[in-house]
Amino acid sequence: MNTSTSTVDHANDLLVVTCASGKQATALLPYLIKQWRRLRLVCHSPISEERLKKQYPEAEVIRTDLGLPKEPERILKDATVIYHVEPPFAHRQAVMGFNMIDAARKAAKEGNFKHFVYASVLNTQLRKMIHHDQRLQVEEYLMESELNYTILQSTHFMFLFPVAPMLAQENPVYMANWNPNVPFSFLALCDLGEVGAKVLNEREKHYAAQYPLVSDGPLNYHQICSMVSQEIGKQIQLKQKSYEDSVQGFLMRLFGSLDVDSESIDAVERILLYYNRHGLIGSSNVCEWLLGRKPTTWLDWMRQEIAQIKENNR
Repeated sequence: MNTSTSTVDHANDLLVVTCASGKQATALLPYLIKQWRRLRLVCHSPISEERLKKQYPEAEVIRTDLGLPKEPERILKDATVIYHVEPPFAHRQAVMGFNMIDAARKAAKEGNFKHFVYASVLNTQLRKMIHHDQRLQVEEYLMESELNYTILQSTHFMFLFPVAPMLAQENPVYMANWNPNVPFSFLALCDLGEVGAKVLNEREKHYAAQYPLVSDGPLNYHQICSMVSQEIGKQIQLKQKSYEDSVQGFLMRLFGSLDVDSESIDAVERILLYYNRHGLIGSSNVCEWLLGRKPTTWLDWMRQEIAQIKENNR
C-alpha cells in the first residue's frame, strides 16, 4: 500500500463512479457534484447514458459493459479515484472486480491513481450466498493489491420495501420473498451517500478501512408492515410467496427476463434460501460514527417516502 499523503484536489482529481445510474450512485452524486469538478460516470444502457448527460452536463459519461476485460483500463484512464459499484448478481462478478483492480494497479503505477473505494455487501463471510462469496474474493484481491482502498459493506436497503403500492392499494397486501419472522438490518440510501462522500472527500483518513454500514434494525417484516399500516391508516395484509415465485420475481426485477445464465440463477436461489432462515444482521455503530449523527431510522425513512409520494401525486 502507498502510504504517502494524498490531499484531495477537487478541481483536478478525476473521480470515476461505476453503475452511475443505479440507486447507490444516485444517492452519492448529489453530495459530490458541487465539489468535484471532474467526474466520469459509467453506465450500461443508452437510456442511462442519456439521463446522466442531461442530469450532469458537466460530467463525462461513458457507456460500456463492465464485464468486458479491457474496458476497466479505458474507464480508469487518467483517474485519481474510483467508487466502484458492480451490477447486482452479474455474471462472473468476481472477475469483474479483479479486472477493475488490475486496471487500478496499472493506473497507480503509470499515472496518478490514489484510492479505490469498493461498494461491497455486509458480512461477506457468509459464503453460502454466492454473491457474498464473490464479493469476499474481490475484497481479498483488493487488500492484497497494494492499492489504497476503502470497503463499504452495505446491508439490506430500505428502498426495497414498496411503500408506494401499499399507499395506493385500497386493501394493501405485501408479499414477502422470505419468512417474515426473520429479522434484517437496514440501510438508508441517504446514509450510504453521505458516508460515501465523506470517504471520498477525506481520502487517506479512510485508507485500509472496512466499514459495515447499517442504519436501523434488526426488524422483521411483521414489524415493518405494522409501522407502515399505522402511518397510512390501512392494515397491510402480510403473505409469503412460494420459493419458486420469489426466485422468478427476483430474476424479473434484476434482469427483466427468466432467460438468465445459470450462475446468476444460482446466486438468486441461494440468497433467498439464506434470507429465509438467517436474514442479514449488523450493527449501526460504525455508520453512526461516520455520519456524526444517529443514522436514519426505518420509521423516519418511511415517513419521508410517504411525504414524497403524496407531494408527487399533487
